[in-house]
Amino acid sequence: MWRRLGRGWRAGVGRRAAMQFLSPFDPGIRVLTALLLSLLLCLTSAAANRCHSERCSREFERTRQTLGMAEMESASPGYCRALRRFTVCLRATERACRGDLTYHSNLRILERKIQRLNCQRVIAEAGEAPPAPRPRPRPPPTRRPTLQESVCAYHGDPEPAFCGLFGDPHVRTFSGEYQTCRVQGAWPLIDNPYLAVQVTNEPAASDHRATAPSKLTVIVKRNDPCTAQLTYEARGDLLPAAFVDGALSSGRRSGHSVTVSAVVPGQHVRITLRHINATLVIRRVAGHLTFAARLPRGLTEQSAERAGLELCSRGCPAGERIDYRHVLSAGRPVSTVHRGRAAVLTRDVIADMCREYRVTDFYFDACVFDVLFTGKTAFMEAAREAQQDLRRLMPQAVTELANRTRLQLVAAPDAAPHAVLPPLRTLLLLALALVLR
Repeated sequence: MWRRLGRGWRAGVGRRAAMQFLSPFDPGIRVLTALLLSLLLCLTSAAANRCHSERCSREFERTRQTLGMAEMESASPGYCRALRRFTVCLRATERACRGDLTYHSNLRILERKIQRLNCQRVIAEAGEAPPAPRPRPRPPPTRRPTLQESVCAYHGDPEPAFCGLFGDPHVRTFSGEYQTCRVQGAWPLIDNPYLAVQVTNEPAASDHRATAPSKLTVIVKRNDPCTAQLTYEARGDLLPAAFVDGALSSGRRSGHSVTVSAVVPGQHVRITLRHINATLVIRRVAGHLTFAARLPRGLTEQSAERAGLELCSRGCPAGERIDYRHVLSAGRPVSTVHRGRAAVLTRDVIADMCREYRVTDFYFDACVFDVLFTGKTAFMEAAREAQQDLRRLMPQAVTELANRTRLQLVAAPDAAPHAVLPPLRTLLLLALALVLR
């Protein structure tokens, strides 16, 4: 009896011990559970990052089929190159195949075979073969433009026309004519169904004879569904990087019809009108503005047919034009401040300074004229930037400029008649004597 009780007691103790061992709170169970979870994660990771070494094997097998048996049995350049390509392909899958035994065994066999055949020397003696042509990537699927994108893309004549305004002020019209004008106050530059630009010229020197652009207003007219109406204002002391309402663009996000961007903050701004294929460039130079515009020629011709005073289409009125060559021919020195010191600059000195700015033809004449007429050397930079805008926006127009860096002077008006004409008082006395007779 006591023996049976002993066996029962031992069995009960064993069962309780087993239950304690299998308890989820037991440290051993926790360690075993962690190991099982780690193994499960490793299997999941291996399944997610499958080793693609079989792709390399298939490519090598295709290469072997193209080689002859004699070439495969010997250390031929073709066979060595195939082995090397196989090795490179396998190494590219190293990360995904880290735990793959087939991958590691294939790589070891390849390295030993390449070493045994001395493939490095074989390939070097045979010379590098041209790389196998890569398959051309498939072109991305063409996205069919939406109705709005199609409507807001320019479909007219692509021939461009250029207009520029700078300095005291000089105008290059859409027709390619260069003029120097007074035009003080507000004047329209461009006005068509899509765009309006106005310039305000104010005195640039103390004697009020010279003027220069001090304000530019650009109005992008509403054009459904491409753009809402936008206004941009630039002043001699401020060149904003956004439209008046703070907007940077207008139109769909996939293809904004109108955008404004600061190329050089505070100095250079570009406005693009995609729906009419137009680009406007505004610069601020020493408190004054320069303007350049490229528009389709068909659109500029429509503006020219309208009755208006647009300087870009019609040029300056005859009464506002200046023959700058007479001013240059007189050649009076000008007092100014140059490099922080008072200086008297002659026409020839100013011409040498303008040559350093690499301006030519009309832009060279305008450079000398502006400094001689205003005493402000900052106008040299305005002339240079204006010619650069012509080159960037309409490169084909540069051929119309001669590579000239000498002034074209004209003879001064003859003053002899003032010496032979009798005084006005004498003429009046003679007329009275004739009447009294």
